[in-house]
Amino acid sequence: MGCLTKSQLAAAIAGFNHFGLTAASSVFEQAPDGSEEAEERLNRMYWQAVPNDETLAHAFRIKLVAFPDAFAPVESGAHV
Repeated sequence: MGCLTKSQLAAAIAGFNHFGLTAASSVFEQAPDGSEEAEERLNRMYWQAVPNDETLAHAFRIKLVAFPDAFAPVESGAHV
């Protein structure tokens, strides 16, 4: 978290909340005190909230199904 700017941190919190991953957003809402213990605690909290990439993909799919018009269509053969 120390490498994120304030605006990036706010965007991460908003993004996790938007996709219903509030436990993950709460990790980013906590200010680390710079200690190794705090870093380890926050890491454990994050990995408990988001144990793997499938957790993120699942949250995205739920939002996509519920609000398909909120996402732009993917053009065939286009890569970001």
